[in-house]
Amino acid sequence: MAKEKSYEYAKFAKIHPDVGRYTNLGFQAYVTLPSSKSLPQGGSYINTYCGMAGFECGISVKYRSDFMDSRTGTYQWHWFANGPEGQIDGPMCEYRDGEKVHIKLVRLENDHVQFIVDGDEKFTSKHAYGENTFKTDDTCARFIIGSEITRYPTLPSSLPQWNLSFSRLQISDMRYKKASGAWKDVNSANATARLSHTPVELTPPSPVNFNGVDDDLENGRFAVSMRV
Repeated sequence: MAKEKSYEYAKFAKIHPDVGRYTNLGFQAYVTLPSSKSLPQGGSYINTYCGMAGFECGISVKYRSDFMDSRTGTYQWHWFANGPEGQIDGPMCEYRDGEKVHIKLVRLENDHVQFIVDGDEKFTSKHAYGENTFKTDDTCARFIIGSEITRYPTLPSSLPQWNLSFSRLQISDMRYKKASGAWKDVNSANATARLSHTPVELTPPSPVNFNGVDDDLENGRFAVSMRV
């Protein structure tokens, strides 16, 4: 059965290596989670993850009861692995606001895809994913920061004011894996960061995109925050 189409009201920052964009074999980075955040309603989330070959694997927090940390009375973070083989969720509330976490998504020599968090293997694909599986901007090795407040079953005529906020979320020590197998540090000469939003058919109320951006790709760092 075909998946029903929906329209995310979301904002994104995406970092793509420009060198070897459609032949690179992995991406890794340290993520410093926001020290504070406000998730306004059910379903709203903040994700930060590596993507490749249809897989999206990283760290996430969501306004949902199973994300509530009884120790702090706040929604906290866990790792996730989404993709062609379904969704796998790590232990809830494993990571807290302000923590620094290392994530890595890599295509192995046997063409299987592996996700690693802080040096520990969390997921390895059952199937192999060849070169034709990462030949577009949406399937090549890259890094994404995303947040959503809601989604609609049909395209709305207009969008409400954005009401999700978070303090600085920083990506650092970014590296991508070249086709040769060598890891290369990300910098402003070999990668590009781009902001975007959905649904693309509508222009949301200001601010259209993340309104706190610190682009320091020259030194392998990129950070965003969102004020409302």
